[in-house]
Parts: sequence; C-alpha cells; structure tokens
Amino acid sequence: MTVDAEDLELLRSSARGVLAKCGDLADLGQLGVLGLLTPEAAGGSGWNVVEAVAVVTEAGRALSALPVAGTLVAAAALASSPETADLVEALVEGRTAGAVVERPGAVAAAAGWRVSGAFAVPGAQAPGVLVVASPGAPLVALADAGLTTRPLAGGLDSSRGVVHVAAADAPARALPDADRNALADAAVLLAAADTLGALAVTAERVTRHLVDREAFGQPLAAFQALQHRLVDLDVLVAAAESLVSAAAVALADRAPHAAALVQAAHTFLADRAPAALDDCVQLSGGLGVTWEWPVHHAVRRAVVNAAVRLPVAPEVADLRAALESDRPALAGTEEVRRHVRTVIAENDPPPAREGHRAPTTPEQEARLRAWYRTLYDTGLLGGWWPPEWGGSPGFRPVHQLTVTEELIRARAPRPIDQVQLASHVLLHFGTEEQKQRHLPRIRSVEDVWCQLFSEPGAGSDLAGVRTRGERRDDGSWVITGQKTWTTDGHWAQYGLALVRTSTEAKRHAGLTVFVVPMDAPGVEVRPIRMNSDAVDINEAFLDGVVLGPGSVVGEVGQGWAIAMSGLDVERVNVGANVVLLQELLSDVLTVAEELQLAGDPVVRSDVAGLLARFEGARAFVGGHVERVLAGREGESEGPIAKLLYTEAYVDIARFGVQLATTYGPAEGRGAEAAGRLQDAWLWSRVLTISGGSSEVMRNILAKRRLRLPAGR
Repeated sequence: MTVDAEDLELLRSSARGVLAKCGDLADLGQLGVLGLLTPEAAGGSGWNVVEAVAVVTEAGRALSALPVAGTLVAAAALASSPETADLVEALVEGRTAGAVVERPGAVAAAAGWRVSGAFAVPGAQAPGVLVVASPGAPLVALADAGLTTRPLAGGLDSSRGVVHVAAADAPARALPDADRNALADAAVLLAAADTLGALAVTAERVTRHLVDREAFGQPLAAFQALQHRLVDLDVLVAAAESLVSAAAVALADRAPHAAALVQAAHTFLADRAPAALDDCVQLSGGLGVTWEWPVHHAVRRAVVNAAVRLPVAPEVADLRAALESDRPALAGTEEVRRHVRTVIAENDPPPAREGHRAPTTPEQEARLRAWYRTLYDTGLLGGWWPPEWGGSPGFRPVHQLTVTEELIRARAPRPIDQVQLASHVLLHFGTEEQKQRHLPRIRSVEDVWCQLFSEPGAGSDLAGVRTRGERRDDGSWVITGQKTWTTDGHWAQYGLALVRTSTEAKRHAGLTVFVVPMDAPGVEVRPIRMNSDAVDINEAFLDGVVLGPGSVVGEVGQGWAIAMSGLDVERVNVGANVVLLQELLSDVLTVAEELQLAGDPVVRSDVAGLLARFEGARAFVGGHVERVLAGREGESEGPIAKLLYTEAYVDIARFGVQLATTYGPAEGRGAEAAGRLQDAWLWSRVLTISGGSSEVMRNILAKRRLRLPAGR
C-alpha cells in the first residue's frame, strides 16, 4: 500500500500535539486516531496499520501514559461482533480503554469461552475491555463485569504504570469473525513501534546532552569513542524505523510475509533496544541514574514492550519459511529477472566462492572470461552503457541490481567491481580515443581492469596518496610509488591509478587519474596471500613507469572527483548484496538441519535473532536504494547501509562457522553449506575494511549526519 507522506506527517504532528499536552484518550478519540484499525462500518476508518504505527510511535516518543495501542487493537477486534457496537464506539471515542494480551487463559467451555488468569497491562488507565489471544483459540473479550483491576504498585513501567488485570473463570465473548492472527500481530507491531519511539527520542536527547555538556575543555560529543556510540544508536534507530515501517506496510496489505516481518521487528527491538537504552543511561553519566532524567523510563518501557509476546524458539522449518518468503519485486524488473535466470540456466556458469574470486589456473581464467563475455553479450553486463557503446536501450539502474541479485542466488560469479569502475570512469571522463581503445576490449573481456588507489599509508584516507607523477617536457609522465590491496592486479591488463601530480594545492586538488598498462616496464605486481589462503589482492610497485599524455583520464588535478564518482556505481549494488545475507542464513539453516539441531531451542533462538538483523538490514537498504533511484537519498544513508550489511555479514558467517565446528563435521549438503560459511567468514573482514572501514563510516556519520562537534 502507499500512504501519502504529507498526510502521514500531518497525522504524526496532530498526535504529537495531543500527547505533548498530556491529553487523555478522549482527546485522541476526537482526533479520530483510535479507530485507525476499525472498519468504517463500525465507526472507524479502516485497516490503517501504517497510520496506527505512526501514532503509537509518537506515544512512545512522548513516553505517554495513555493505553493507545491496546485501545486501537481492542476496538478493531470487537468490531467483528455486532453485539459490541456500543463498546466499540466507546473505545473509538476514547471513553473507555482497551488492552490486548497474547497469553494462555482462554479455554472452551460448554456454554462458550471462559478466561482465568492474571495479566499485567501497561497504562495509567484500567481497561474496560480485555482482549485475550490464547494459543489455539479465537480472540475472546471480557468487559468490566468479568475483570478485576488494580494499579500494580512498584511496576517496572514507570512512564505508563502497570495495571493488574485478573479474571477467575469469567465468561468471555468469542470473536470468531475477527482476524485473530492479524490483530495479534498488530498488537505486537504496535508495541515495537512504541519502543521505537522511546528509543528514537532517547537517542536524540542523549546526543543533545553530550553536545551541550563540556568536559576537559571541549564538548563530550567531540570525543570519538562517544561519537561512535551515538552513531551506533542512530544506525539502530534507522534500521528499526525501516523494519517497523516494512512490517506495517506488509500487515496493512495482509501480505503472506507480514507475520514474519512483524516477528522480526519484535525480535529486533526486543533483543537490541533495552541494551541500547541502558547504554544511554551510561552515556548520560550521573544524570542518567536520577529519576528526573527520562532515559530510565524509556529503558523500563522497552523491557515491558518486549514482553508483549512470549519468547518462543521458532522451528527451523518456520525460520526457513520466513527467510524464503516471497517479497514484492521492484516494479519493472520481472522481465529482466526472467532473462537473467534463463541465461544462468543455459550457460552453466563457474561456481563462485566468497573471497576466492580470482582464477588460479589458466582453465579457470578462460572459463571465467567466457562467463563474463556471456554476461555482456546477453545484456546482463554493460546494459547501462550508452547504446553507441553497446548498452541496452531502456536500461535502468534497477535492472543491474536485479542482475546482481539473481547471480548471487545462483552462486554465479558477479561483475568485477574494478571493471565496472573503469567502465564508468572511461565513459564519463575518458577521451574519445580512450573509449575507442578500451571499451570494446572490456566488453569482449580481453582486458580485465584493477584499481590502483589504496597505498600502505592511504587506505580509508584516500586523499593521502603519495605515489608521484612528474610531467616531462615532452608531455609524458613518470609515475613512481607503491599501491596495495589491489584486487585482481595479478591477472589484470590495465589499472586505474590515483596519483599525486601537485603538492601545491590542497590534498584533494592535487590528484590525477591515469590508465596504467599492468605489463608496462617498471610495474611489478606481488600477490598477497590472504587469511583464506586465496590470492585476490596484490601489492603493485610503480618504479619510474613512463606514460604518454593520453594516459591521463579527465583533467590533471581532477582525480579526486573522478575517484569519488565511482562510489555512485556502488550505491545501488549494496541493495543487491544484501541478498548475500539471505544466502548465508540459508546455509546456517542447512547446517542446523543436517546436524540434527532442530530440537535445540538455543540455536533456533540465535538464528531468529540473526534473521531479525537481516530483515533490519534488508528493510533499510531496500528503502535506501529506492530513494537513490528516485533522487531522494537522505543524509549519509550510504554509510548506514554499509554498516548494517557488512557487520551483519560478519556475525552471520561467524555464527555459522562456530555452529558447524561445535556440532560437526557435517556431510553432504551440510558440508557444502559449512564450506561456504567458512569462505564467507574468512572474507567478511574485507567488507568491513574495504571501501571505507566501519570506523571511517562512523566518523562520516558523526560529522555529516549527526553534526557532532570536532575535537580540539
């Protein structure tokens, strides 16, 4: 479903105004928000889950004592029964409160349903209606007469209070026409939204506190250790917002994968929000342990919200079903996806291994080059090139994302990043002669390219390159220096080199990009053996390498802009790479199945937590890619996407290796999956270091997104 962004913001603003004034339920009822899940025929406005999530998130931000979520869901549940019309009206208008519990308690009896049990429900107002969702039973409702309520003294939730609700073999009204699962999931999702609001406002509050508070002669927020913790809070909020939003849209559409997304949102926030909020107490210093400082109220609230659903270790089959549930494809990609699958099926690509991308024998190299040539010939590679250079008319960036996703799922070799970068640079900055010479040979895969950017003293700090280029009187250049971490340098024919050609200008302004033949005199490539025993990266020594004037790409001194333009190529591809997390989790489940671990609740709970991490990364990165494609990218979203993807990759792969090592060895399918997980784990730290390390990503977010002060 699509919700107008302006309308949603207006709703948030209106709810925020009421909640800020500490209004009561009747004020929200007058605003019309308590009927957001109730059918129009019963006095509500329909199944508006996205809007309901927005309102409850605002309640969490305000640390409101009003039982908003319970009243929303109770009204929707009772609306299925005509006999409860008066009660529904009272709930929608805010004249009475509702509560929903997902607990055992409802049992079938000769004359209907009865409920026994004691339940703790959050909120300062005792509920006039209790809706009980018991396992294996329909929703049932108890009104005032069947309930005993009293404030629970000393309850954990200090922002709302807790009401003790008891029923002793009380008659209950069954609501068989209510969508039990959807409404139970709505209650769980709204609890997650409430936690999200409390988490978001606390992150903002603590950030302001550390910016305003000075110590040791500067703001506390200027210290890098604190900056990185504030960034991690912001990244957590961004992922949680995306995941809760994705779950809300799926539940609003009653999509098949809605329940899995709701469970992921609940697990994600139940696992991570209490710890993050507790850390906010620490970040607040002595102020954090005072009653007046609201942070501890948010911690308490998050723990109570996490208890809305009892922790149950999902069955392995259920985890796999959640992982593999179909999601709506991006619009306009269906035909491209079918084409990719056909090409893969008809051409038997060589197998791909994470961290083992370069060929090790002439036979492997020939097969790999033939595969890439097939990708170009079938339009799966180079489709974004201009038609005069072999590109596909009507190509859109989302098509390349689709291609990469399908190659990952087929475990087929993916495009070489450095070749994609070289193609981009030549097409956008190269001379006509450079294009004529190099582009056809890239498409025919006669030439593989590498990237000569990083140096021993200039990795993430790319502007620190020291390799020198000196222009001679005849216009040629002499290049001297050392490059490192050069992926594919040992089998590449050409490299793009970032070289310092001036020391007079600022660091960024004195750089130039050159085309370097890798067999030129003075070029020496030394392979670097990696922790996986693979050779994918290299050192490259440039000892007086002479290059003609035609080797300069773009203008002299334009190197920084050219190097940074290549980042645009990666912004969409990270969306495809998230599919790798899905494949890794699939391998983890395969290992668990083959090692007969389906009965181990600890293993299943751990996998469920990783699945929630994946869903959080997928939700954020998917939204990020959509915004990039639409030209609406938010502030510094790329570093958030990289952190979420790469750090989840590390944790999933490591967990899989530890699982296989502890309970293995596996055989058959399990051995193959364990081997892929080992490859991935040994490779995973490359992802958190290359392209800007995780620490550099946090520095970027601290400066550009959070606007934290610089240290002195």
